[in-house]
Amino acid sequence: MTEEQDRQQKRDPLAELEARLDAAIDEVRPKVKRALEELDARVDAAMTEIRPRVDQAMEEVRPRMDQLLTDVQPRLDSVLRRMEARIGDLRRDLEERAARGAGEKAAAEAVDVPPTLPPSAMAPGQQPGPEGQPGPGEQPGPEGQPGPGEQPGPEEGPAT
Repeated sequence: MTEEQDRQQKRDPLAELEARLDAAIDEVRPKVKRALEELDARVDAAMTEIRPRVDQAMEEVRPRMDQLLTDVQPRLDSVLRRMEARIGDLRRDLEERAARGAGEKAAAEAVDVPPTLPPSAMAPGQQPGPEGQPGPGEQPGPEGQPGPGEQPGPEEGPAT
């Protein structure tokens, strides 16, 4: 009796379930294979039956499609030419801007003198900023107004 009890205690329910599943799959596999083969045969038969009608419809539509393409092609070519011209204009504009920016930078580097305001444009006692312009936080402009590039602070702003 102890051997029989040991066998029942050592029984693994997961292993038994896996074995039952494997047996069921092995039993169903030939049926599924046969069903897939039948389905494949039906699809092939339907394609063989419908193919002549599809070919006939394609032949009927082909002249109309060719005519549509013949009518639309000049319009497409015109649109394409306009788009290419516009892209060329944009490219030239960008190249001109790049050349102009490079030319101004090269001219400033060649002279190597930062642009400055003439003394007559600066307020009395005002010092030039790092680029030669009055900078923020420097001497205010004439009549206590902020200089160029300065924002009025709460104490500098107009009284309301």
